Amino acid sequence: MILQKWKQCGTAVQGVDHIHAKVPCQDNVAAAAKNGVHAIALSDGGGSRKFSHVGSEYATRAACELLVERFEDYYSRLERIDGGDPKADKLLLRLRLEILDTVLDAMRTQVDAERTLYDFGCTLQFAAVKDGRYIAGHVGDGVIAAIYQRGLRRTVEVLSHPENAGAPNVTFFVTDHDAEAHLRLSHGECRQLEGILMMSDGPEEVLYSGAGGMHQNTQKLFDNFVGVRRAEYTAALQKFLTGNIAKHSFDDLSLNLLYLETVEWSKLSTPYRQELMEELRSTEQVERVSSYACFLDPSRKATRDEDLSFLRC
Repeated sequence: MILQKWKQCGTAVQGVDHIHAKVPCQDNVAAAAKNGVHAIALSDGGGSRKFSHVGSEYATRAACELLVERFEDYYSRLERIDGGDPKADKLLLRLRLEILDTVLDAMRTQVDAERTLYDFGCTLQFAAVKDGRYIAGHVGDGVIAAIYQRGLRRTVEVLSHPENAGAPNVTFFVTDHDAEAHLRLSHGECRQLEGILMMSDGPEEVLYSGAGGMHQNTQKLFDNFVGVRRAEYTAALQKFLTGNIAKHSFDDLSLNLLYLETVEWSKLSTPYRQELMEELRSTEQVERVSSYACFLDPSRKATRDEDLSFLRC
């Protein structure tokens, strides 16, 4: 049996400079999945903002929760905006403000006598997929990339470039007074898109260039995830960041990826098979693609327990 499913893995590690200065890691990643929507987010806290690690944590969490609840609404509104609606500019501004207000409201819950919203300044990347469609958003630097399968050729391409006014150590935060002007939104059908990768500006220094796009080895970050459990791959990503990327960037380092895995049951390890089956309860979470292939989605609601042994072949 051929099995397909969206799987996620992300991590953030403290940069060399912050280790020496005893500053907490200011990068954060998050993920959420519900009712067929799979969302990921990444945020890089501003080095000049005292509590940016708090801001990045709450920004990523809020973005993911928002996407899994409002995907259909946001996608239809983006379709209307791109469809030539005479009020497109106003509709886009309203959508940007709505998203940012939700993120900022989550951050405001952490404001107290010692911490202001300004102290939480951070960038933000987010993306979600559902039923062959995607939404992505980006404020500030870092990169959002996507892997595409075009015939026999697989390529990793930039989905959203960094915005930093053309200067290093300059970026835009969700807490800026004009953040809505810097929230870039995109959407579309996945078609040949099989995965999304986010990175903060630390890995960006190594894996991306404005002229050449993504480094050719970026594809391995997707390929090496196939048939590997999340806990194992989290450790592998951490090792990659601290052992390879940290040689070239002293900043905090974070990656978050969402990948449409296609695997053959007979080639999976026993631990991976167990993890795969433990996530599923019902055929409501299994979609027959063909007589020999199924799409699995544990995020779909299961109302009953059923025998799924037919997947083990």
